[in-house]
Amino acid sequence: MGLALVALALDGGLGFVLWRRYDLLPELVAIHFNAFGEVDLIGGKQDIFKLPLIGALVWAANGLMATVTSPYDRVLARIAVGTAALVELLICLAVWRILT
Repeated sequence: MGLALVALALDGGLGFVLWRRYDLLPELVAIHFNAFGEVDLIGGKQDIFKLPLIGALVWAANGLMATVTSPYDRVLARIAVGTAALVELLICLAVWRILT
């Protein structure tokens, strides 16, 4: 339960930070980087809100899977919730990379 709340807090915090910094963002932002660290996709500044949305979808899907599987396999349920938290952390790092 704690990992699910941590993941949710990361996603909510990320959305809040993006909302607060929205006016400071340039009109075009780098959305994706290739393996060499070069920008290969540029989008409008509103596209950066797709990242918290993706994080929320991953959190919901893994939370649903953990809820369904927990009576049968607690380890799998914990792995699903832990993976959701890890994905949220990686999305936060991606946004940090985009904003700097």
